[in-house]
Amino acid sequence: MGIILSIGKHKAVLRRGEWRCADLQLERRLNHWTEEWLQSGQAPGVAEANQELAVARAMAARSGGRVLYVARSSPERVARDFFAKRQYRLAFPDPE
Repeated sequence: MGIILSIGKHKAVLRRGEWRCADLQLERRLNHWTEEWLQSGQAPGVAEANQELAVARAMAARSGGRVLYVARSSPERVARDFFAKRQYRLAFPDPE
């Protein structure tokens, strides 16, 4: 289902691997930080039982927020949602 995070006067919702927030700048920052964290090697592995909660806790710590609500999600679906974000982006030289 998802997770609600409180950051200052704003609330952000993590659902299907993406953050949503009324503050567009905060939403973009959370999504960027999440991808960065997942690719850094500091995130728990794909076998983590609750990846959404691990992401939410890490983003709460980084932003000074707190987790308000956690709704259970299918571990298989969550693993699929975050799998692509865990992949390193490869930079290929321009062919010209």
